[in-house]
Amino acid sequence: MAMQDSPAKTIRVRDKGPWRRRMWMWIVAAGLDVYILGFVIGLQPSGPLCGSPLLRESHAAELIGLQKAGIGAAAVCYKNIDADSVPVWTLMAVGVFLVMAGVAVRIVSIRRSASLD
Repeated sequence: MAMQDSPAKTIRVRDKGPWRRRMWMWIVAAGLDVYILGFVIGLQPSGPLCGSPLLRESHAAELIGLQKAGIGAAAVCYKNIDADSVPVWTLMAVGVFLVMAGVAVRIVSIRRSASLD
């Protein structure tokens, strides 16, 4: 009497819910939102005569500085712009990081589903 192994049982992977299937889209969307928020904040002027962190043109402050014999209006504007640019570039960097993380989650989920099949 010969012994036989039972045929291998295939285990069906439980279907993931819609949140887990589309999680990467939510991460990418959040990243794009944060990036756009940083861009919009970066276009806001840093002062009444100053430019913005993304558009550093402060011609009005430079002209007033020249007319009033060096009161330093342009220097103050550029200091304000430099101080305001830190959160702007941080938001934009976080947005890019979230987009890249969402793409990485998508790649990992594709590879996992391909290896399970």
